[in-house]
Formats: sequence, C-alpha cells, structure tokens
Amino acid sequence: MTSFEMIKYHGQEYPADVPLRIEEIAAHFDITSVGGRLDKSLHTEYSYGKRKWDSALVQKYPELVAAQKDSVPQLWKNERWAEQFADFIFELNGSGPAPKVIEIHPPFSDYTDIAGFVKSYSTFEAKIIERFPDVDILVENRCGSVYHGGKFVVSKVRDVDALCEAIEKAGVQLKVAYDVPQIYTAHNAKNEDEFIRLLDESKQFRSFIGGVHLWGKSISSTGRKVSHCGDLNSYFGDQAIKKHFLQAFKDCFDDGVARKMVLEVNSGNADLQSIVADLRSVGISFV
Repeated sequence: MTSFEMIKYHGQEYPADVPLRIEEIAAHFDITSVGGRLDKSLHTEYSYGKRKWDSALVQKYPELVAAQKDSVPQLWKNERWAEQFADFIFELNGSGPAPKVIEIHPPFSDYTDIAGFVKSYSTFEAKIIERFPDVDILVENRCGSVYHGGKFVVSKVRDVDALCEAIEKAGVQLKVAYDVPQIYTAHNAKNEDEFIRLLDESKQFRSFIGGVHLWGKSISSTGRKVSHCGDLNSYFGDQAIKKHFLQAFKDCFDDGVARKMVLEVNSGNADLQSIVADLRSVGISFV
C-alpha cells in the first residue's frame, strides 16, 4: 500500500477529502517569526539565493552570519554553526507549539562532505531532540543555486545512498525528504527510461525516506520550462510517460509506510489538484 500524509503548501486549496494536519512554514534566515493555523513543518534555510542577513534575530548568531559566500548561506559549516542553528530555530519558534517537522538542507562541497555534514548534524539533532523530542527531521536533496565554487553534497541518487549509509553508521534519527523532480534535474533525466530507472534505484534506500516532494513544470512564453509551476501533464508532456511514472512512483513507496508529502506547486490550485488526482488514479491514498 502506498500512502502519504499531506503537508499543506502555502495558501493552496486541496480536495476536501485530503486530510491536512500540518502546514509548511518558511523558516529561512530572513524570517523572524512563524505562525500558521495547523501544526508546523519548518522549512529552514535552503541556500538557493542571497539573504539580507539584517534581522535582529539572525544577527544574534555570529556563526550563522559568518558562514556565507556573497550573501548565500553556507550550511553546516561546523559544529558551532550547528549549535547556533538549533538556537536560531528555538528562538524563531518562540513560545509556540513544538514543530512536527523540521526540514533541513545539505551543505556545499567546497567546505565539507557528507561525513562532515553528518558530524555537524549530529550536534544539531541532539540539541533539537532535547527540546522537541517528537519532531521529525528531514533533509532534502538539492540541485540548483546561485552559489559558486561548490555543489550540494546531496544531489544525485548515489549521494542520497551515501548519506543513508552515513546516517545508519552515525545512529542518528535523520530521514530524507526525497524531492523526485530535483533528482531528475540532478541527473538531467529526459526520457521515460531514465525517469523509471531512477525511481527503481531509489527503492534501495526507501526505508530512510521520511517525506517526498513532487511538483510540475510549465512552459513559459519563451519556451522555457519553469519549475514548481504546472502539473505532471506539462512536466512530462506525454500521457503514456506520465502513466508509467505514476506506477513507478507508487511502486517505489509501496511498503506500507505513510510518508509526509509536499506538493510544491506555485501556479495555482488547479495544477495542485491535478497532481492529487493523478496520484489517486494509481491507487495512492492520503491519510
């Protein structure tokens, strides 16, 4: 059985029969407070672009502010950074209820590697779990940034596999937020064989996957594909390929584990609801 617990994304509207208990809340370094009506999934700094670094909150944490290149955050620089990152999250959350999920992101390759990341992360996890013992911490595979000089250390399937080995060796609770379209981008996947193969290869570490991200792409007026817009129809451009992807996606996570799901769709309710309908068409359920 393949099932997911949906996390509400931004202001999107979902079908009435999709249960929503958790919502994603921005928690990057330019954010100074978090709210929301549902339980929180804190989407922490993801280092796509430059930050302002001018809030009174982030200025309290010199290790965070110092870890940047041309204003782009350098995540997981060292264990002191990890400690201050935990304190930043504590203060950002304030007196509100403990978050249900904290989503983190990997560092760049010009100053650390997977082993260095897990070492720094272990310090972070110990501090977070002491305050929020029931929280799920997920790390998202990443591809694409204005950062120069290094690449994300967790980007391709082999990187996720290596990360899972390091997680198991370290004995930490960290799970993966598996962003399938970013995996495809990292591998420059362009045809059905590649789409299916990468999902088949992902089965080997699915026990470490605690959440899944999915989104579409749409064609702009200039003919360029725009990420996080559109649905799976515009992403794949072929109904047969979409159908085969959906079956492979279902099979990849068909192990009875209800993982978190975020549909990162910025183009409107119709596209998001189209993806929900596609997932349901192959028997995927939402719990």
